[in-house]
Amino acid sequence: MEVNRGGSTVLTSWSDTLVRTLNARGLDGEELARRCGIDPADLRDPDRRIPHLAWTRLWRAAVDATGDPALGLDVSHYVRPGTFNALGQAVLTSSTLHDALERIARFSHVVADFTVVTMVETPTEVGVVITWDDAVANPSDESIDAIMASIVRSARFMLNRSVAPLRLALRRPEPADRGPFDRVFQCPIEFSAPQNILVFDRSTAQLPVAGGNDRLAESHDRVAAAYLANLDPDTTAIHVRRVLPGLLPGGEPTIITTAAAMATSARTLQRHLQDEGTTFREVLRDVRHGLAVDYLRAGGHTVTEIAYLLGFTEVATFSRAFKQWTGISPSHFR
Repeated sequence: MEVNRGGSTVLTSWSDTLVRTLNARGLDGEELARRCGIDPADLRDPDRRIPHLAWTRLWRAAVDATGDPALGLDVSHYVRPGTFNALGQAVLTSSTLHDALERIARFSHVVADFTVVTMVETPTEVGVVITWDDAVANPSDESIDAIMASIVRSARFMLNRSVAPLRLALRRPEPADRGPFDRVFQCPIEFSAPQNILVFDRSTAQLPVAGGNDRLAESHDRVAAAYLANLDPDTTAIHVRRVLPGLLPGGEPTIITTAAAMATSARTLQRHLQDEGTTFREVLRDVRHGLAVDYLRAGGHTVTEIAYLLGFTEVATFSRAFKQWTGISPSHFR
């Protein structure tokens, strides 16, 4: 079976985690996967991906087969460091839970290329919001449960077993028995919420992780970034991301100057980005955000220098933009 690269896809090892959970319950996970259009042999190849629709069918079939609306919580028990490719290793070697959450947001497409994970911060809280592209069918509720539970289990592994979120909100309806959710998350849970959001106390998220290693985590970041680039190396958005860092020190690039650097017209560039579901402003924002975080972490530049490296004419403008991206100022982040 060939991996469908024309549509939304999911890392096979994430689906394999569900299959192993079913097998542990005495069910034939491989046969269920086959009936959902997934070749079990693909699940053993860590670099392959499967179509989002087949993955969602498998989740829903698994819930039907087990009759367990809390199945996703059980699946999180079977997550291993390599389940999420280099992202899992980058998370577990992060120096703080805050850094781990930031990596989850930045590299979420490693796991599922239709997910949109946003980091949200206040002076006292830090968390992640999980949504998905409007163009794809909703993933199963239980798969979102599994992701949230996996994040919490990772936090406890990194810090200590008593770590609990401040709160959790899930779009899914409340199950008849919410006991398993209360036992796993150990925090207030809102069901039928407007969005899926997991929030931790900022002071907890900034505690140093014993064994955390910035250099090792950053090496895993590079592997994850290379993996993402290879998923669809010919997209216009990726080409724009490669060009922008060289243009930014000269001032804020426009779509016209960027198109010229790519030897195309602004109209053509705009059309191609629209076809890929994004805009030039969105790509520019994401590139600036990512570079700002990298520069601040590296510590080799002042905030003023970073502002100009990112094409801002005033430090105050950069500071306002950074606060919109992260919820805190650049100096506070550093």
